[in-house]
Amino acid sequence: MVLILHGAPVRAGVDEGELVAAYLYNFSKFIQWPTRAELPLRLCVYGRTEAAPALEALAGKRVQGRRVTVRRRIRGEALEGCHIVYVADSERPFLAPLLHSLAGRPVLTVSEIPEFVAAGGMVRFVRIERRLRFEINAASARAAGLGISSQLLRLAVDVVKE
Repeated sequence: MVLILHGAPVRAGVDEGELVAAYLYNFSKFIQWPTRAELPLRLCVYGRTEAAPALEALAGKRVQGRRVTVRRRIRGEALEGCHIVYVADSERPFLAPLLHSLAGRPVLTVSEIPEFVAAGGMVRFVRIERRLRFEINAASARAAGLGISSQLLRLAVDVVKE
């Protein structure tokens, strides 16, 4: 399996939401959830984000033999059944309780919120030299029972191990 995620350029005319969706789709190929249920792989988009339409376009694709479904969630809605939660920047003031509610559950959390990884989130998108890159909190993922491929870890600009 080939991993193509090496810093996608962010330029005028490029829909950043589509880049985020491509990253999330590829991330899901390199994450091991504790069980390989036959259930769909559910991506939950939490909060208001311009990337939502691009993320919703992932619905119906297949990852690890599972069909991807996408659900929008607003603050206060349950995140039961989510395998991936993309946390919109609109939820920044409510980040701590949200991450606390997901702690220890096998849910990959992803966001662009600056303090996301330090707060216990698992993957944070960052812009470096006009490229979209990412940081990984491997300790948070491990505590949630998720395995992250070494291939993905090598591509991260920063990895929190403990």
